[in-house]
Amino acid sequence: MNNLAAIQMISERDANNNLIRLRALLRGLAPTANQLVLLPENALAFADKESYLSLAEDLGCGFYQAQLSALAKQYQCYLVCGSFPINSEEKDRVFTSTLVFSPQGRLICHYHKLHLFDALLSDKKGHYKESDTFVAGQDTVLFDWCLDSETTVKVGIAICYDLRFPALFQMLRAQGAEVILVSAAFTKVTGAAHWQPLLQARAIENQCYIVAANQGGEHPCGRETFGHSMIISPWGEVIKQLQFGEGVIQARFKKSLLEQVRRAMPVSAHNRFIHSLEK
Repeated sequence: MNNLAAIQMISERDANNNLIRLRALLRGLAPTANQLVLLPENALAFADKESYLSLAEDLGCGFYQAQLSALAKQYQCYLVCGSFPINSEEKDRVFTSTLVFSPQGRLICHYHKLHLFDALLSDKKGHYKESDTFVAGQDTVLFDWCLDSETTVKVGIAICYDLRFPALFQMLRAQGAEVILVSAAFTKVTGAAHWQPLLQARAIENQCYIVAANQGGEHPCGRETFGHSMIISPWGEVIKQLQFGEGVIQARFKKSLLEQVRRAMPVSAHNRFIHSLEK
């Protein structure tokens, strides 16, 4: 039974339109009970600073968080919104935050993106400076994914640019992660160069399942994202992949495979830097 899923979207500025498409994608997926379903970064709004500031809600309350909660409860799944603008103490900047809803519709954890993308690229946008809009988070985050009454899996969270910082993933692994979620809006330029190699490296280094949901094409604002959402095994094998466009991929989390890979090559036990990571 498939219990991991990534939804790829081509989100636009209008959050209500994105919500309509998300509902349609979830209907097509028809999640199984307790399935882990990851949405991409900026799932409900792919926009600009003014739009993010106007859309932002206080953590744990607001119209759009209520809609996500209702969808998780409707489908009895763990619904992970890759990122959503959450109010900070600053008036002109917000957090960009992963929100995790349980099958009961409860917001069970959140993660504020740690690494903000300030870069120059050879694409239509050219200059990216997330720090103008967002406040960086301070903490790594994991949550318990209850597959059934007997099985609980530790799940770590990362967003987009975080992928380029292996120490974050090593920290999540040291804290017990068995699955790491990567929501993203990786650009077409950087995605073509680095997306898959980085995802596979993070899976191999940490012997974790990686579930990566990316934005997947040309957006109404003219920006282009790379797509290629994928699910990767702890051995680094790409199990499922969706290249471009909107859609869903699924795979099965196999605890036995994860344990086999870690037992055969106990990288964590051999890691001479592990104690400094845990501090």
